[in-house]
Amino acid sequence: MSVYVRFVPRSRSQSIPMEAMAGLSSDSAPTIIRPTKANAERGQERLAGGGIASFATEMNRVSTEVPVERFAELFGAPPPGDGAAAPARGSALTVPDALADVFDFAYVPQEIDYHATLALPPVVPHYHLRVGDVALALNAPRCHQQGYTGKGVKVAMTDTGFWPHPFFVRNGYTLYPTESPGSGPADVDDNGHGTGEAANIFAMAPQCTVYGVKHGGSAAGALETAIALKPQVVTNSWGWSIDQQSRDAFRQNPQNISYAELVDLESLIGEAVDNGICIVFSAGNGHFAFPGCLPKVISVGGVTVTEDGELEASSYASSFESQLYPGRAAPDICGIVGRADAAPMTGHIMLPVPPTAQLDGENFGNVAAGKGWGVFSGTSAAAPQIAGLIALLKQIRPNLTVEQIRTALRTTATDVVKGKTAHGKKAVVGPDLATGTGLVDALKACGYI
Repeated sequence: MSVYVRFVPRSRSQSIPMEAMAGLSSDSAPTIIRPTKANAERGQERLAGGGIASFATEMNRVSTEVPVERFAELFGAPPPGDGAAAPARGSALTVPDALADVFDFAYVPQEIDYHATLALPPVVPHYHLRVGDVALALNAPRCHQQGYTGKGVKVAMTDTGFWPHPFFVRNGYTLYPTESPGSGPADVDDNGHGTGEAANIFAMAPQCTVYGVKHGGSAAGALETAIALKPQVVTNSWGWSIDQQSRDAFRQNPQNISYAELVDLESLIGEAVDNGICIVFSAGNGHFAFPGCLPKVISVGGVTVTEDGELEASSYASSFESQLYPGRAAPDICGIVGRADAAPMTGHIMLPVPPTAQLDGENFGNVAAGKGWGVFSGTSAAAPQIAGLIALLKQIRPNLTVEQIRTALRTTATDVVKGKTAHGKKAVVGPDLATGTGLVDALKACGYI
């Protein structure tokens, strides 16, 4: 039996008494406590002379395992756990006189308390869906049983970052965080939006390969990065609320983004679609969303699954006739989205996020945060759901065109006849402005093609 002890050698030739340590700040400590290699080596020699083996770290600290029977002899106190007189773990030890000229202080390290992120979602005291429920609501499990899992299909997603959550690891999902110009590390997601919404892709296509492209200096730069990966599908849960005037009026009086940026995005997206890449955008949460209004993209709105299992147009989702592109209406079809008049307002799906992200604990009520999960949705969730479904279609028929995919989704969607959207558009029998042709049905779409 032994006790792990860590020694910190003196810095330069100056000794720093323990009393002085209390006044150190996180800024001053690194500049003052600079153990020298010479003192570390001398300390090791002294310990070895007393029959105690040790090793020096790269930053000139000295660690050793002191046999229990030697602990009291060395430090003048029983080892931790051996009676009331024993020092507690984490407390400082009295450095023996024979070592005081080379070591400033020593301590028994505290056992680590791992703040592990839960691979399984926690229980919160209000109605919500889990990721598996999303797949079920969109009729995807029966596709998976037939081998339609998105295997071999590449999906790119542009968003806030993509942290390798234990939920993804445990399920064997393939996620490649990818940097775009100016993005910084792609696996850092301070917001949690990208990490969480990516789970919606895997709900529908558990064996597809997802390239999570983190936004950097510009939306166009992230899209370019995604398109350059040559995926079959690119999903985007972002945009600007600008579609309330004609294109010519916007050119003369741009709002939120410049006309130049609009044209840049139009050209990038148009070229990608012309080259066979299916581009999916959320239609917005009460926004008049661009690029979600572009004629060439698949625009996704929202349907809420109520607690009793009924379907209704989401009061949180957008639905509008485009002013920028006359004749275009958004959305084409819908995924699962919460509603604005629910409590909590936008919570509907429990999604995995980094435990330090802004969305960690979102809409948890009285349940403590820090578990690496949040309850949220919006059309940000719906777009990747549809992207996952498209991955199934592309697995079955790789040469499907974007328009064939749009037709399959629209033709096989479940008609929604209740509720109204954030823009006050009512769902009625048949195609409507509220939900397009309705909520996608994965099994029917896979059978249609």
